[in-house]
Amino acid sequence: MTTTPAHTGHLNRWWYVATGFLTLLFGTATVNVLFNILGKPMTEEFGWSRDVITNGFSIETVFVGISIIVLGVLVDRYGPRIPTLPMTLGFGIGLMLMAVIPNSQIAFYALCVLIGASAGAVNPVAHATVVSAWFVDRRGLALGLLMAGSGACGVLMPYLANWLVGLIDWRGTFLVIGALCTAIPTAVYAFVTKMPADYERERVAARSEGRTAGESLWRIARTSRQFWLLCAAIFLVSSATFGLMSQVVPMTTDKGIDKTLAVTLLSVLSLSSVAARLGVGYLLDRIFASFVGAVIFALCAVGVILLISSTSSPALFLGAVLIGLALGAEGDVAAYMTSRYFPKHSYSRVLGCVYFLFAMGSAAGVFLLGQVYTITGSYTASIVPIVAMVVVAIVCLLAMGSYRYSLDHQEISVDSESPAEQAAMTS
Repeated sequence: MTTTPAHTGHLNRWWYVATGFLTLLFGTATVNVLFNILGKPMTEEFGWSRDVITNGFSIETVFVGISIIVLGVLVDRYGPRIPTLPMTLGFGIGLMLMAVIPNSQIAFYALCVLIGASAGAVNPVAHATVVSAWFVDRRGLALGLLMAGSGACGVLMPYLANWLVGLIDWRGTFLVIGALCTAIPTAVYAFVTKMPADYERERVAARSEGRTAGESLWRIARTSRQFWLLCAAIFLVSSATFGLMSQVVPMTTDKGIDKTLAVTLLSVLSLSSVAARLGVGYLLDRIFASFVGAVIFALCAVGVILLISSTSSPALFLGAVLIGLALGAEGDVAAYMTSRYFPKHSYSRVLGCVYFLFAMGSAAGVFLLGQVYTITGSYTASIVPIVAMVVVAIVCLLAMGSYRYSLDHQEISVDSESPAEQAAMTS
């Protein structure tokens, strides 16, 4: 097997993982945290209703999805640095401008558009492309460590935002965190992030011929069943995990359980997702990815049933842990499987589409649970559709078939190896 050099000139390849982690630590999850924590003092100062903030977050989420797709295409064509630098500046500056926003809903929504349209660069796509390129051996672990940055953002950012808003005010909090979200990702992309030399040569050679290296997204969508199976699996599991995550507190307190316990369950779920990113990355290097995803998603279905139907604290904690495992695993699985089923120079655009559906699945899950609650007055009836979505996602993963590309990005004969044989090769 071909192995990737451990060093890139004078820079160890693990620096791409560590600095990517830093970018994601100040990434897209920051917006959700800030809007949740700072939304109340904003609305109180301006006299807005709470739905102004939620509408703004919805607008931002839609544009995040669009920016992910656009960035994926641009990274495959121009490399990771050129398209990401203006986007990181737009994301961070948009957050800082929230600090001086007047009492204008139009201005607020405009900044939400700017933040969302720039957020693709602080999403995992660009860094996952870089890490996947540098790592032949231990790729799963490297991607898992990278993805842990997103989970760590969800765990640590609330504490930072709470501390700052108590120390200064909501405007100052936007300014400080926005400055961090500008400086750190911009510095990472400007001074650290780069692709291997052979990737750059092939990409530049293709551009000189007036084309983009790799297969076009249109061709992949027309000819690859794995593309649609992976997209469907990630969309469905995202609907289940993020939908439930958004409703953990009201879902639990509706059963008469103390709010403190409900908040603790949400923290446990988030921490479990961080641990999953590391553990799943390790497993992907040793076990066939579809098997890993199928087992974890099956456990997620059990977690759904426990979290929605149970009133026992141990059962609720177990449900939160199992859902958190799936929440953390799906990003790792998507990034790793994209590298094993699609050409290396098509990686960013394919992963961009998958992550777009990841985001849209999150929105769909929140909408589904809201509708179930509105119609029935409880969340119990949502067990059936959510578990059904997880089961279909498992079927999609198991239908992916054998890997199409080796770890060194060489195409594999379709019938040459079974999934078990391919899994053995990754160890």
